[in-house]
Formats: sequence, structure tokens, C-alpha cells
Amino acid sequence: MRNKILKGSLALGLAVAMIIPCFTTAYSSNAKTLGELKAELAAYKKKVNDNAASQNKTKSEINAAKNTISKAESEIEVNQQRIEAAKKQIEELNVEIAETQEEIKNLVRSYEIMSGDNNYLEYIFGASSISDFIIRYSISEQLADYNDNLITSYEDKIDENERLKKELADREIALNNQIAEKEKAIASLNNQLSEYVEDAQDLKQQVKDIENMVKNYVDRGCKDNDLLTSCVNLMSDTGFVRPLKKGVRTSNFGYRTHPVTGEKNKFHTGIDIGGNAEGTNVYSIANGKVGMISQPAPGKKACGGKIVYVYHNINGQLYTSTYMHLLSINVKVGQAVTNETVIGTVGGGSRTQSWESCSTGPHLHLSLAKGWYGSTYVSYSTWVANLVDPGLKQYTNIPGYGKYFYSRTW
Repeated sequence: MRNKILKGSLALGLAVAMIIPCFTTAYSSNAKTLGELKAELAAYKKKVNDNAASQNKTKSEINAAKNTISKAESEIEVNQQRIEAAKKQIEELNVEIAETQEEIKNLVRSYEIMSGDNNYLEYIFGASSISDFIIRYSISEQLADYNDNLITSYEDKIDENERLKKELADREIALNNQIAEKEKAIASLNNQLSEYVEDAQDLKQQVKDIENMVKNYVDRGCKDNDLLTSCVNLMSDTGFVRPLKKGVRTSNFGYRTHPVTGEKNKFHTGIDIGGNAEGTNVYSIANGKVGMISQPAPGKKACGGKIVYVYHNINGQLYTSTYMHLLSINVKVGQAVTNETVIGTVGGGSRTQSWESCSTGPHLHLSLAKGWYGSTYVSYSTWVANLVDPGLKQYTNIPGYGKYFYSRTW
């Protein structure tokens, strides 16, 4: 327990600005030294190149599948035309067969050839001479052969057309199945491509984050074999104090129903402290250095509004304290702070509505996480995983929900 506020500030050897432009990437560094961080950067750049190659390969596969579908659809269209032509030809041949049969009957009648063997023989043997007999017999045979050959020819054509119709119909079924398979493949490839595109955006942001980290460490004189933690000089401390001189806890750390959206089981990353008007001074909860500052772009709104992140070293344990919904920010990135430094003022009310999107009234949101968010890691998810309840006794000892405090110490 701390009985008094540690007063005064210790001089720092160097105050270096560290700017991390994005805090929601999936990147979390395991690097201990600058050299290891550079190796991670090279690995992520390779992932970006591999991702681009995968995108190009997937796009080629999608185009190939689309070309296959286009060819199949064209073939189906031609086949349907051929089927219709075959149907029409069959109808015409059936008409020709009927007409030919009637023509043959008329010819036979003209030579008095009737159905049945007796009439046929009567016609042949009714010849007046040998020459007439030969002529009659020859005509009868020719008519019979002509009739048989003509009918057989037509029937063969009909059979061929029926075979063609079946073959084309079967081919159409096969082509439609091929189209369905390719459309399914295209849908799967498009999903895969979307994942590649999303991954690419994330990977590019991760590369940008690591490049910024490497640059910042290099700028402050860090060498490849130096520990990253040794490259950030800040004064250590032995504990925390409260960020406000008075206040009341209005929301707890952990899962809750969101007060603005109404979403249930929404994780609250810190505690809310109300009971102060906008413009009330907000203090750093321990000695340290400003690690990051986040502000909405001009004309834009953001949940949390203006935010300050401060790095601490408490008895050898690294922490990042976060102060959200600020009306004003009084510090700069890289600035050394003590537990008496005013880092900003309370916001969240009407005076911050032009840039604040998720506050119900004047209050301070205080978060506390192990590690240095934006330095020892840059992943939002890693920050969330390292969060602790800042109101616990071993930290700022903020009284429970609805209870007031009137001192920064206890």
C-alpha cells in the first residue's frame, strides 16, 4: 500500500518519439533483440510475397474455370441447335417415307401388282411373250428393290438422327455437370481469394508496424544484439496511484452489456471512473514514458476518442496504462512522466461528441496491461490478452462499483 504520492521527476537520458499508426493488427512479436525483430520483418515480407503469388495463382484458376464454363455453354448452344435440326430432319424423313410408300403403291397398281403372291404371279405369268414376261418380272423386282432400299435408307437416317439426338442430349448433361462443378470451384476459389486479400491487408499492415518498430529502435541507437527493453529508457517505479483526485467507479472490468449499443457479453477492457466534470485533470498512475497517442482523424469519430498509452516499469514488471475518452492531451509521445504529470483531461461528454462515438457521459476509462503495447508487442489481441483489472488492490485500488474515492492514495 502506498501512503503518499511520489513527487518530483527523474531526468531521462533521452526522450524518443515512438509512433505506431495501427493498433488492431494480429501481429505479436516474440523478438527479444533488434536483430530478431529484423528477422521477423524479413519473414513477414516473404509472407506478403507468397500471398501475392497465391492470389495470382487463384485468379488464374478462376479465369481458367470461367473459360471452361464459357466453352461448355457455347457447345451446349450449338448442340441444342443440332438437336432441333435432327428433330426437323426426322419429321421430314417420316413424311418422305409415307409419300414414297404411297408412290410405290400407285406404281404397283398401274402394273396391276396387288398384295399377295397370287396376284404377283398372275401379273408376271400374264405376259403375252417371253420378252413381255422378262420385262414384267424385271419391273416387279426393281420396284420391290427400290421400295426396300428407299425405306431402309430413310429408316437408317432416322436411326442415325435418333442416335445423334441421344448423343447430343447425353453430351449436354455432361456439359451441364461440368458447368456446375466449375461454378462450385469458382465459388470456392473466390472465397479463397477473399481470404488471401484479407490476409494481404493484414500482412502489409504488420510489415508496416514492424518497419516502424525497427526504425524507432534504430533511431534511438539500438543495435542488433541489444535487448529491445533496454532500448527504451524510462524511470522505474514501485507501485501505482489513482489517475484522479476523486471519482466513482461506474463500470467494471470484464464482460458487460454495452451501454451504447446494447450488445450483451461485450468485453470491457478497463474500468470507468465518473464523478468528474469534463476538463478535470487526469494523472499518470506511475512514473514512465508516453508510448503511444491515438486520436480520431479530422472529421471522424472513434470509440475511446483521444487516447494516451504510458509505459511503466514497476519493480521489473513492464506495464502499459491506457487513458481513454480524453477531452485534451497534455503530453507527447516519448515524453517522460511521473505520477504527478497531467497527461490530459476528462472527456466523454458533450464537449467530445464531435470525435467520440461510444461514451454516455463525462468519465475516464482506465486500462492496464502487462508489457508495452506498441513496443514489446503491437497486436490488439495480445494487448487484450495481457489486460488486468486496474482497480484491484495491488494496482490502483479503486473502490467497487458505485463507491466514491477522494484521494489518489489509500
